[in-house]
Amino acid sequence: MKQVWLFRLLGVALTSLTLAASPAKADKPVELTFSAWIPQTHTLVSDFMVPWAQEVETATEGRVKINFLTKPVTNPVGHLDAVRNGVVDLAFISYSYYPGRFELMKFAMLPFSGNTAESTSVAAWRIYDQYLQGANEHRGIKLLGLYGHGPGGVYTTKKPIEAITDFNGLKLRIGGGMQADVAKALNVNAVVKPAPESYELLSTGVVDGVLFPLESVASFRLDTVVKHATMFPGGLYADLHGIIMNPDVFDRLPEQDRDIITKLSGEHIARLGGQTWGNADAAALKTLKDENVQFHEANNTLVADVKERTASFEQAWLKAAKAKGIDGPAVLAEFRSLLKELESQN
Repeated sequence: MKQVWLFRLLGVALTSLTLAASPAKADKPVELTFSAWIPQTHTLVSDFMVPWAQEVETATEGRVKINFLTKPVTNPVGHLDAVRNGVVDLAFISYSYYPGRFELMKFAMLPFSGNTAESTSVAAWRIYDQYLQGANEHRGIKLLGLYGHGPGGVYTTKKPIEAITDFNGLKLRIGGGMQADVAKALNVNAVVKPAPESYELLSTGVVDGVLFPLESVASFRLDTVVKHATMFPGGLYADLHGIIMNPDVFDRLPEQDRDIITKLSGEHIARLGGQTWGNADAAALKTLKDENVQFHEANNTLVADVKERTASFEQAWLKAAKAKGIDGPAVLAEFRSLLKELESQN
């Protein structure tokens, strides 16, 4: 009997030693949710956001996994509050959807701001990172990165824009933000409708045209209904998007993984997003030309007249910057210098 107990005790001891020597079972990955309010097939999701999320998973060796929801948790505007209130961990927002909320971010959306999506995106991030973070416009959310689309133009069904008077009463489908500001300054008959309705509005003659970047014209199948594209140096308008995260969720991650996400954010996001939108612009340009859409460069007189009509936008931004203790003229000068430098590299 004593021998039996001795063997049992020896077995227990050996089992304990084996367990102690075995590596600890790996913890489950932290799974984060990302809500995108555009289709999963859109280039910004499939070619930018999803690959970025995969970079995060790879760099963290699987400790952080970002899952994209099959349906958005709310409408496009509601994604700011959805992230802030913890309904979803990550999302992207369009700054044009929040009038009065992100006034300083308009520095990169002013008319004639940039000729490529990548240069605008990278320059915008550098300026924000160096000069505008302290204004705390992103309170309640963590901004991981910025990116913007290429230059916005005027796409019409009947004739191009040749003079400032051609805008008078022209029925254009527009969105919010800088688009709306530009439309008002140019005396356009604005029809405010969601972008996906653009094809029906144009094909049925409800509107005469749209304000869009190249990518959106192709994405919404407008290449078969628009006949003319009037382009402006630096674009008639621009828009910025931000990749945002719930700050409490970010802070709960281990320091090692917070550092990795930070390294893969900022200018890295700006370049990825800008390159993706730029590639889509290039593909859209080919599509439109294949459909015989006629491209027209705005003449010098038209450009000068538009600049005169929209000059108040810059003055309003400078006033907002001054109220926050920011040297607005110096910031805009550096932003424009960066744009030229980055565009010369492409």
